[in-house]
Amino acid sequence: DALGLVPPLEFIPVAEKTKLIVPIGRSIILQALRFLKRLKTTRHTSIGVSINISAIQLLRDDFTISLLKMIEDTEVRPENVCVEITESVVATNNEEINRILGELSDSGIQIAIDDFGTGYSSLARERDLNVNCLKIDRSFIDRLMYLKTEDTITSDIISMAHKLGQCAIAEGVEHEKQREYLKRWGCDKIQGYLISRPLDEEAAIEFLKRYKRKRRLR
Repeated sequence: DALGLVPPLEFIPVAEKTKLIVPIGRSIILQALRFLKRLKTTRHTSIGVSINISAIQLLRDDFTISLLKMIEDTEVRPENVCVEITESVVATNNEEINRILGELSDSGIQIAIDDFGTGYSSLARERDLNVNCLKIDRSFIDRLMYLKTEDTITSDIISMAHKLGQCAIAEGVEHEKQREYLKRWGCDKIQGYLISRPLDEEAAIEFLKRYKRKRRLR
C-alpha cells in the first residue's frame, strides 16, 4: 500500500524476472473470466474480455490445458476470450509460440498481436501466424493528430490486417479526429480514453448499462 499505484511497465519486468508472473498471471486470468461470467449473467453475452499474456506464461507446458480448464470451470465461451501477446514475443520463439497459438485458436479462443508495428517482426511471418487481430500501436494513432492523411501509414496497416484475414484494432484513441480517420479507413474496433478511461468492475457494468440505454433511445 505504501508504494501506491505501480504501473505495469514497472512491475511486469520484475514479475517476469522472478517468475512471479505465473501465479500473478493465473490470478488475473481467473479475475477476467469471472468478470466475463458476470457479464454473461447480466445479458452482455456478445462482449469479450482480452487478457495480456507473457511469453513465460505462454511457453509453460500446462498453459493451454490450464486456460481451457479455467474457461470450462467459469462456464464462459472460449470465443469471448481473447489472448493478447506482443509482437516481440512472437519474434523470439516463433515456431513454438505459433504452435501454442494454433491450439488456442482451434479451441475457439481469439488471438491478438498487441502493440503491432513496434516489434520489428517479419511481414512474411505475420501471414503465417495463428492470430485473429492486429492491435495498432498508439504511436501510429498519435500521428493522426499532426500528420497529413496522405503521410500516415495507419490506413495501410488496417488494409494489411484485412488482407491477412485479421481484424484491426486501434489503441490509444483519444480524439474525435482519430476516430473519424479510423472509421473512414475501415478499422474494426477502437480502444482508448475517447471511449472510456480504465474502469473497475462495478463502473464497467454501469457503463454498459448506460450504453444500452442510449442505444434503445436512438
